Parts: sequence; C-alpha cells; structure tokens
Amino acid sequence: MNFISKILTLYINSSMHVALAVVSFACITYLDFDLEINNSILVFVFFSTLVAYTFVKYIPLIKHDRLKLTNRLKFIFILSVVSILPIFISLFYFELEVIVFILLLGVFTLLYVLPFLPEAKNLRDVSGLKIFIIAFVWTGTTVILPFFSAEIEWSSLDAEKTLYIMSRFLIVVALIIPFEIRDLKLDEIYLKTLPQVLGVFQTKILAIGLILMSMICLSFVMTDTYIYLYIHILVVMLVLFSKRRDAFLYTALLVEAVPILWFLLKYFVG
Repeated sequence: MNFISKILTLYINSSMHVALAVVSFACITYLDFDLEINNSILVFVFFSTLVAYTFVKYIPLIKHDRLKLTNRLKFIFILSVVSILPIFISLFYFELEVIVFILLLGVFTLLYVLPFLPEAKNLRDVSGLKIFIIAFVWTGTTVILPFFSAEIEWSSLDAEKTLYIMSRFLIVVALIIPFEIRDLKLDEIYLKTLPQVLGVFQTKILAIGLILMSMICLSFVMTDTYIYLYIHILVVMLVLFSKRRDAFLYTALLVEAVPILWFLLKYFVG
C-alpha cells in the first residue's frame, strides 16, 4: 500500500493527472461540437500542461531555496525536459493563428510566475487575480484552442459558442475554489483569494452560483444535458465537502479528476 501511495503521489506531483484533466476538457470540446479531434493539439496540450505546472509549482521554491533535490524531483524535472520535445514537434503541425494564440497563453503562464510588476510581483501576486488567470488559461487551452484547430474563426463565434466558452470559464473557477479553500492558511493575505475575502461558507455559496450559471449556459447550447447535469451536481458536492485541512488527495486527485470523468461519460455514454 505504501508503494501504491508513493506512485499515486508521484503521478500527481509530476502533473500528469492535471495534464490528463486538461486534455479531457479539450476532448469534450471536440465531442460537443462534433469537431474532428486534432491529435497534435492533444499532444501539445498534455505536454505543455505538464511543463507549465511543473514550472509554476517548483520555480518559486527554487527561487527561495526551499527545494531539496530528491530522486522524485529529479524524475519530475527530467520528465518536464523530455516533454519539451513533443511540444516543439507539435508546433510544426499548427497554422500561424494557432501558434500566435499559444504564444499568448504562454505569456500569461510565464507572467503568472515571473516578476515583471513593481516590487518584484507577478500576476499571481496581484490581489484577487490568481483564480481568474488560471481559469482564463484553462478555457483558452481547452475551448478556444480546439476551435482554432478546427479553423473556427473569431468572426464565426456565435452566441452558442460564446455561451460554451462562458460555461467552461465558470466551471473551471468553481473547480479551483476547493484548492483555494485548501490553501487558505498557506496563501499570503495580500493575495485576497475568495475564501480570504468572503470566508469559506460564502465562497462555497458563490461556487454553487457559478456552477448553476455554467449549467444554464450549457442548456442553451447542448440538447442532451443529463451528463452535464450529473457532472455539475458532482462539482457542487465536491465544493460543499471541500475543507481546509488534509485535503491534498481530495483536491489534487478527486477534484482534478472531474474533467476526466466528464470525458469518459461523454465518450462512452453520451
């Protein structure tokens, strides 16, 4: 059991789980709009997410000299370096506008960690902005990027697709809230995360409102909504039961698995 626990922890800490979650969200977009799945996009999304999350998680620790280079971390860093190759190769299969949009998302990811504002601040340090930056990048990666790869231009983004983008943004914000509740005692007070500003109970109420709004947006887009309804009810339950202590596996494994479950239901049942 100890061996299984170590493997599971390595799987999560190496960002493979979150990378699968992001890929699953992208696949859901392709399926929802009957678009041809672009394998190069999925390869890029998986490996770029893995590299980005490793960068975001460990660069601040390296910067403050709070990181011990264990064998696990060596494996994670080697995996991230190796992942650069499929990212680079996949770029050759994209049109120019796709590459430009990827660069935009990449800039946001870099500025999320690297200081560029006065007092050596980055986007993550801007009060109240963190959760929305993450949701923006996830939405861009899992909705707008598949649209671009299917050659859907901005001018053709009708009300239906706009509502779909809004729904994805809202549900991602709701999914991040359990992480913010978990990190309530770890986050610096100046970050002004939602639980810091509103309190845990009010933040959960807000999350339920966001989930409801997401479902309403989807109801105007999708015809068979029972899978979406089940998933949104699941997210409500995960938010309600989220807590501040001993919540690493709850958030990093269960909450992060929602897009994976969503995709599996959509692919095999929907």
